Amino acid sequence: MNKLILCFALSLFFFNAGAQSRFFTKDAKINFNSSTSLEDIVAESNQATTFIDIDKNEVAFSVLTTSFKFRRALMEEHFNENYMESAKFPKAKFTGKIISPIDWKNEKLVVVDVKGQLTMHGVTKEVTLKALITPGKGKVVAAAELKVTPEDFAIAIPSAVRDKIAKDVTIKIDAVYAPYQQ
Repeated sequence: MNKLILCFALSLFFFNAGAQSRFFTKDAKINFNSSTSLEDIVAESNQATTFIDIDKNEVAFSVLTTSFKFRRALMEEHFNENYMESAKFPKAKFTGKIISPIDWKNEKLVVVDVKGQLTMHGVTKEVTLKALITPGKGKVVAAAELKVTPEDFAIAIPSAVRDKIAKDVTIKIDAVYAPYQQ
């Protein structure tokens, strides 16, 4: 009888492990580039937290703005104090839905459209972006890119430095998700 109960419990465990629908990482990379011919402005954070629910085709990201690292400390200081106002608006986040069909059982790279709400600097805007997703056994790999303008998020750029900052900021996201364990 004990062997039967043990076999039943193990089969439930393996069934649940195979049916994993939520994936998570807390070390996704977000890179942004606002470079011009006058100035290289590049920063990266490898501390973004993100979930993906493959049953609902939903995705969510959150990153502390102070986690972005720059080549020069003065750029980082200006980014946090003057532009992003990180003390007042500590996080940037995205919540959205994969709107293209995707076969999560197929382990091949697929390009999908993702639509959702991006919130930065206290302003929320609807965005649509392309993402590359590779489902896998026990993981999901995703990459995405989008362009935003500081004006769309009420980020004021002083005229003295306006020519040093690109009008469109390119944001790149890379994440390797593992099954979410509650």
